[in-house]
Amino acid sequence: MKRSGEKSSNKFALLFAAIVAIVVIVAGFLFFNPFGGKASNTAKNTARSTGNSSSQAVKYEPSQEEKDYLKNRFAQLTGVNPEAIAYIYAPGTQLDEPVVQTGDNATYLDKTFDGGYQPYLGTVFMDTDNKKNFSDRLTWLFGHARGSKVGDHRMFNDVNFYDKQEFFDQHPYVVVETPERKYYYEAMCLVIVPETTAFYRTSFKDDEDFTTQLKKVYEDGQTKNPNIKIKATDKYLVLSTCREEDETIRSNLYLRQIPDSEMKDFVAKHGDQLKYVATRGQQ
Repeated sequence: MKRSGEKSSNKFALLFAAIVAIVVIVAGFLFFNPFGGKASNTAKNTARSTGNSSSQAVKYEPSQEEKDYLKNRFAQLTGVNPEAIAYIYAPGTQLDEPVVQTGDNATYLDKTFDGGYQPYLGTVFMDTDNKKNFSDRLTWLFGHARGSKVGDHRMFNDVNFYDKQEFFDQHPYVVVETPERKYYYEAMCLVIVPETTAFYRTSFKDDEDFTTQLKKVYEDGQTKNPNIKIKATDKYLVLSTCREEDETIRSNLYLRQIPDSEMKDFVAKHGDQLKYVATRGQQ
């Protein structure tokens, strides 16, 4: 038989063990519970991080009106030439052209959009190494300037006029239509270079390589937009054409693509300046 002292001692031990067990359980709950303790802070941080990411990844969604317009536009274009990938125009100028892409950078120097063969006419074409949805960080479009050599002098002839700052400032925007959506661009600079320039690149080893080239181009620009800030996260478009006074040099007009995060405000502010007005029937 146990003495009363032993009973008291046992009761105390049991009580102490029960208290310890309760403390351990509560502590464990607070530590692992996703709504409390450290786990709560982690969840809040994760939510905050996710929120920031989603706000930076704003995606432009074309209206139904725009979708219908583009569907009709490209049904007509591809009906004439199945290699049509885009349409480009610069409001206020005669730059008003369909764009194609094929397996090389030579075919459309002489091949017209409707399939004819006419040197110095040809068709505006995208570099064969670029993605046709304009998603590359640097996209190249090539086209003849035509000028006085032919009666029809539209195409990229007006690109050469950007060598005057007044013309550059008065025609700051270019619009590219694709089957999926429209892209808007603002002129960055125009540089005049030899046709063999090392600037003709479509890929870069890293962000520094990319921005270093763009900064060099901007520095050498004959005309430029003083408000442009070159960023590795932006995408750019180059319109390249020959100079009539010397066929061994080129005018390269660099443009910055308006990112989706700026699209709403940009269109609201400049919508009237972006409208399409056909000039292909003019010379």
